[in-house]
Amino acid sequence: MAEKRLKKEEIERRKNHAKVLFTRDGVTTIKELSFQVGISEKTIGKWINEEGWQKLQKNFLLTREQEMANMLDELAELNKHIKNKPEGMRFADSKEGDVRRKLTKDIKELETSANLPETIHVCKSVLDFIRKIDLTEAQKFSKYIDSYIKSQLS
Repeated sequence: MAEKRLKKEEIERRKNHAKVLFTRDGVTTIKELSFQVGISEKTIGKWINEEGWQKLQKNFLLTREQEMANMLDELAELNKHIKNKPEGMRFADSKEGDVRRKLTKDIKELETSANLPETIHVCKSVLDFIRKIDLTEAQKFSKYIDSYIKSQLS
């Protein structure tokens, strides 16, 4: 079956979707990934190997949690430093204020970027639950879940 030529942006969206399914949701068969994202098995295999998705799969959650902990520790350390200044000087100078703003922004960004993978995980869990009850309904419902996930990736 000949595939229609996809635009670069659409390929990138599908690649990101496949990466999330592989690294976070445990969809590890190339055939299933290919089916779910609409990309050839050969291309999926190439992405997995060239970009080291196996490593990401093992380290994704731990890395995110470690990064969050590190940033929160940095912010606490900065606030402690400011509080330990002499009375009348207990405020952030321009450099400290800039660091605090950037840390706060990065923390918020990390929190919100985690929402999509977690949403995908929940959708997959719901689909697995339905699959145990009624496979036909699960197949119908999976079309809606896939569409929803694709809409969130764009």
